[in-house]
Amino acid sequence: MKTIITTLLFFLSLSVSANYFEFFGTHVTTSGIGNQANLNHNDPANNYYIPAQMAFTETFNLSTSISSAVTDFEPINGVVIKNDSFQDPALNEEVGSVSTSYQKYYSGSLHLALPLAKKLGTIGLSISAPIGSLIETNSGNAFLPEYVMYRSRYRRTIALLNYAKNFGEAWAFSIGTQIGFQAAATADTNVSIQSDYGSYGSMKSKVKPSLGLIFSTIYKPADDFQLYFSYQQEMKNNLEANAFGKVSISTTTDYILDLNITSMIFYDPHIFRLGTGTQLGMVKLYGSVEYQMWGNYKTPLMKVAKRGGGIQPSSDYEVLKTKDIFIPKLGMGLVLTESIELDLGIAYKPTPIDGDFSGAGNSLDTDSTILTGAALYKTKFFEIPLQLGGSLQYHMLEDKTVSKTAGLENGDPGNKIGAPGYKIGGSVLVGSLGLTLNY
Repeated sequence: MKTIITTLLFFLSLSVSANYFEFFGTHVTTSGIGNQANLNHNDPANNYYIPAQMAFTETFNLSTSISSAVTDFEPINGVVIKNDSFQDPALNEEVGSVSTSYQKYYSGSLHLALPLAKKLGTIGLSISAPIGSLIETNSGNAFLPEYVMYRSRYRRTIALLNYAKNFGEAWAFSIGTQIGFQAAATADTNVSIQSDYGSYGSMKSKVKPSLGLIFSTIYKPADDFQLYFSYQQEMKNNLEANAFGKVSISTTTDYILDLNITSMIFYDPHIFRLGTGTQLGMVKLYGSVEYQMWGNYKTPLMKVAKRGGGIQPSSDYEVLKTKDIFIPKLGMGLVLTESIELDLGIAYKPTPIDGDFSGAGNSLDTDSTILTGAALYKTKFFEIPLQLGGSLQYHMLEDKTVSKTAGLENGDPGNKIGAPGYKIGGSVLVGSLGLTLNY
């Protein structure tokens, strides 16, 4: 039965939706200025932030990059890791450490902008994926402290497809979609613990696409100025599976397992984005603000509900409150020569989780200040314009001290998981190398 449930979760977690770009930018040309769009309408990496800008290009544009993200969170030691809310009350409370060391993440990205014949518009495509896999999921521990935004939220393939068309010399609009896939599976099993006959079962699954709307508009009267607005619809993957199992204990006794499994492994909010850019001599200045709506967010914790038989449901003590957030971004580019540009950026990202983490549950996140920088170099390869670059980002999570309130999660006397308390915070370091060509 354990194998069947694991297989169910694998099939259910096949979802694709935008997120790595939201966290760490699309390419070295956008990461260095604070993860926002630049002024170059021949840079297809802008397709995520402002796809309408692609309407002004007259060349085939391609950009690609590789990136690595490394987390370094505060250690959590000397806290309650087992108590009577989550184990047999006959067992003793256990104090220990919680791992905050998450696996490094390696990804690759590809952006394309293809102008159509007869000035019918431009097709923009952006893809990012984990190197060596299509998707990586992890619902995390059911009750120990967990940085829920960083365990696996950005570890999956991203796909966006847009169509952009200009109207006159200065205005352009775009319409597009985030492309996703959702899968469902059901299983029936008969698990035998007798020697007379073996176990058997059956399973079926279905995969279907899901789409999220993208819309943008831009006013760009000259190469050295732009003002834009874009909207991205939320994307979420609610995993749900029904599993039925029968354990044959004897020829006359069967133990029934009938359960429902749910989890929101991935979620990306509604995003409203307003931004601008201008160039004054050798200095390029950028600014934008994002409004993100997180009202439908749930943590990725797996919940088990009893439909029948002897399975007991999961204990869902955590009451998570969310809030909508504004994310301001500022960037600057210094054009040192015709070939060399240095970029700098800063952004502030509040956490969408509202609370001090003192009650039941340990889903963690905190505000972060993001510092970015990049170096870009223009050259030619067989007369084809190229731009090479590298970027670094440093996400500084705000330090906070969590103090757990008295009592077990179920209201009985005792100590909550995580008691007496712990410190949260740390950092995320992201490095990228990229290439852009125009043909």
